[in-house]
Parts: sequence; C-alpha cells; structure tokens
Amino acid sequence: MENRTMSEKSRRWTNGIDWTMCGILASIYLVWRIGTVGGWTLECWVLLLICLVGVRKDQVDVEWMKFLAVGVPLLGVFYYFYGTGNGIWWSIAYRMFQNNLHIWNWDSMMNSIPFNDAAWARTISHPRLDKTMVWIYNYGFVLSLWICIVRSYWTRSVKKMLSYALSGHLLQFPLILPFYHLILLREVWWVKGQPDLLGRQFATENDLLTNVMNCFPSMHTSISFAMLLLALRERDRIFKYVMVTYCSAIIFSTMYLQIHWVLDVIAGMLFAYGVVKLADTVIYWGCKLLPARFNKLYAAAEGRAG
Repeated sequence: MENRTMSEKSRRWTNGIDWTMCGILASIYLVWRIGTVGGWTLECWVLLLICLVGVRKDQVDVEWMKFLAVGVPLLGVFYYFYGTGNGIWWSIAYRMFQNNLHIWNWDSMMNSIPFNDAAWARTISHPRLDKTMVWIYNYGFVLSLWICIVRSYWTRSVKKMLSYALSGHLLQFPLILPFYHLILLREVWWVKGQPDLLGRQFATENDLLTNVMNCFPSMHTSISFAMLLLALRERDRIFKYVMVTYCSAIIFSTMYLQIHWVLDVIAGMLFAYGVVKLADTVIYWGCKLLPARFNKLYAAAEGRAG
C-alpha cells in the first residue's frame, strides 16, 4: 500500500513537470556550452542572434515535445563531436606529417601561376581591416557551421540539422583527408617567405610545418561555402543575406591573409558543392530506412523545409 502511494505521488510529480520547458532550457545550456568551448566573443553571439531573428519563417509544423525528444540528443551528439574533433584532427595531421607520404608537392607549381597567390586581395589593406579579417578567419571554420545548426534546431527541423552537420565537418573531414594525404601544398605566406598575418606562435618547427601544409582544397572555403549553399534554401531573407555576406567574407579572408591560393579556394567551393549533394543523397536514403514512428517526425520537418 505504501509503495503504491509513493508511486502515485511520483507519477503526479512527473506529470506536473513542464518537459517542453526543460528541453528548451537544456537546449539553451548546450548552445551556451558550444559557445564557451569555442571561445566565442560578443561579436559571435550577436551574429548568431541576428540570424535567429526571422527563425519563425522557417519553422516546421512539429510539436516542440516531439522534436525535443530527438533534437536535444542530436544537438548533444554534435556538441560532443565538436569537443573531441579538434584533438582527433590534429592527431591525424601530425601522423600525416611524420609519415610524410605526400606524392605531390605543389608549392612551386602554385607559386608560378599568375595571380594565384591572391596578392590582389590586399590591394586595399589597413590594420583595422587586418584585425577584422583575422577574427573572421579564426572563427569562420566552426562558427559558420554552428550558426546554421543552432538556427536549424530552433526551426524544429531534424532534416536541416542533419543536412548542415553532414555537409559540414561530418562528411568533409573524412572526404578531404585523401587530398591532404597525397598533396603537399603550404600556405601562401610561408611559400613566399612573408610574415604570418594571423600572428600564430609555434612551439617547434614541426608544429609550424604541420599547420601550414594542408591547403588543397581550402577547408575554410568548403565549410563556409557549403553553409552558404544551404542557407540559400531558407525562407528568411535576413538569414540568407547575413550568411551569404559572412561566408563570402570567410572565403575572402583566406586570400586577404595570404593563407590560401586562388585555386585552393576554387577547389574548396567545388568540393563543398559535391559534399552538399552527397549529404542530400545520404539524408534521402536514410529517410527511407528510418522506422515508421521516427519517419513521421522527419516527414513533417521535410514538408515545410525549404
């Protein structure tokens, strides 16, 4: 009898909890942790908030509770990979450097192509512009992706979350490694014997060489261009205009700061286009294999997605 009473009290207590609000609070906490781990500045948060202004225009017709049951764990998984991915990436980079298995060395060839060093991008330069471009470049590799993922979360679209994540690091990392494994191409400033405009400090010569050796294709370009392509599918004009401007600035910064060659950038854009199409295919066929119960949530999200 006592156990039954305790069970009834527990059930009433559970039923009295606003689980939707709990899920939203958990979401806000995860977003805050993502920004904290990434060392986001005030400008990063302002950019995110601007992109969220018109989020209702792209929201899908799914109940919050049903979406949160999938969305919160999915956001948590992305956050986990974000926290561990950087260490995995650099361990792979160091192994590649130590094994020295590059088949092609393109430093001289790229340097011999007229205008390929993108010196024209610095026709107009200023210390303040330098500082702005350094900020854009340093945060652009992950901030462009996280803005899109966080915004897609608040549209309540599982499909969009997966689309941005797959088109970003999840597919690009493994697919770009063969290029970096076979092709040795170092950053423009290093090849031309110029100062590093990013002002990076390297503990050893090996650290420097590991950082500057993987250029083709430009992954800063491929990540930002993939986000640009996907942002163009959204309805909200503010988000589209902001992301087109921001992602274009990231791409430009790679040349302005004398990091990537023009052909790196072009290759990065082509690579991004291919990865976005691949992600579309993966999501399409993944939907076909999903259990019927989950498929209803996914289909609802797809129905109003751009």
